[in-house]
Amino acid sequence: MPESRSRDAAGDRPTGFARLAFLRFFRAGCHKPALPFAIRVKDARGWITMESKTIVVVGGGYTGLNAVRALQKQYSYAKQKVRLILVDKEPYHLRKVLLFKAAVGEPELRVPFSCYFGDEVTCITAALTSVNASHRTIQVTYTDGTTGALLYDRLILALGSIVVSPAPEQGGIPLSSVAAAEQIRNELKRKVEQARLEREPSRQKSLLSVAVVGGGITGMEASAEIAYWLKREAEQGGLDPRLAEVHLVHSGKRLMDNAPAVVGRKAESRLGRVGVNVRYGVRGTKHADGVLHLSDGSKLLAGVCVWTLGLKPNPALKQLGLPTEADGRLTVDAHYRVKGTKDIYAIGDGARVIDPRTGQEDAMTCKEAIPQAQRLAKIISSEMEGKEGPKHRSFMTLYCIGLGPEDGLFWMRQWGMNLILTGKAGLFVRNATWDSASLIGSDLRHKLAERHAAKAEI
Repeated sequence: MPESRSRDAAGDRPTGFARLAFLRFFRAGCHKPALPFAIRVKDARGWITMESKTIVVVGGGYTGLNAVRALQKQYSYAKQKVRLILVDKEPYHLRKVLLFKAAVGEPELRVPFSCYFGDEVTCITAALTSVNASHRTIQVTYTDGTTGALLYDRLILALGSIVVSPAPEQGGIPLSSVAAAEQIRNELKRKVEQARLEREPSRQKSLLSVAVVGGGITGMEASAEIAYWLKREAEQGGLDPRLAEVHLVHSGKRLMDNAPAVVGRKAESRLGRVGVNVRYGVRGTKHADGVLHLSDGSKLLAGVCVWTLGLKPNPALKQLGLPTEADGRLTVDAHYRVKGTKDIYAIGDGARVIDPRTGQEDAMTCKEAIPQAQRLAKIISSEMEGKEGPKHRSFMTLYCIGLGPEDGLFWMRQWGMNLILTGKAGLFVRNATWDSASLIGSDLRHKLAERHAAKAEI
């Protein structure tokens, strides 16, 4: 059975000595102990809050990472002193929106938290198991199965979302993790190698056909990247690159249906340039024996099937005993405060965030989550000073999509006009947004490139 940390007999809290003796704080990535500290201590008068406040951020994805960085900046010049704690089940930030690149290559998608933060942020590798709002504690489970409790003054839940996966009997591979991306890459390589051994063009075409099911941003980016890679690999293997084909199966009537029709047509045109054919108004139902079965009864040849069915809120949110919406997202107000609580906030994919002025609901994308994180830092700072912080406002309407290693599409609606960038300009903006979301500047980019090169030499 997992070991439980020592707890205070007077309540559901660890004792001050137990916290210092047993809670193991490590800097992510290097496993060095962080500087010892006591958040709260207990004497004859009871629990005493130290001068500095403790803000705990749970979740080191795009939202949580940006929340910690925004809090660092907010308090670097503020009068208040705070201690920042980041809790995540992994010791690294995963650049999840770039998983499609791992399906055709080996990019560095895991960035250790130690690359972002020094001793000013305590990073704890553990999974959140429960929240006790009345005692301001959270219960966590460490990687070795032991458990512990953390005290907080303010708690930010940024648990994000998970990828929607098909039932196992539907076949194919969902683009859901680094391991899944590697599985897709290995399967693609195997099909190319099999095609090289074939002499019949019809059989080669069958092996070099790929279906991507789900026409959202991830589906478009994955299909373009795979199509570009597939044609290049086919040509290098002595095959006719025209035999390589990617089918993007989209249940909607057009791509990017939240943008003007001209943007969707532009995206379809750019996808067609790299060999992606879009099939509208149908859903994939099953992939087996090199064939994708569609909801209208038709079939597509597909040596490999990749599912990109979107996202759903992290199911762990429903286990916390906090108010949630029907879809599992936490219920929050205009200040991102979880309904019925005083010191708990939720942002990102795991919160239903609505603009109080317009009633517009934020989508589950980095574009919305990062401004939420930046605004929440201001809200918490203001509230700690006894003031009301700013309320949520929706971010500007835009789309940014990668369409292979040489093309991108950026669209923004501003001043009643559609601004559209494609080609190298669109790709430049897309690369910038990917790096910005993961807080990657030139120094960190160089460091990651060195890590990647070192791994390649092993």
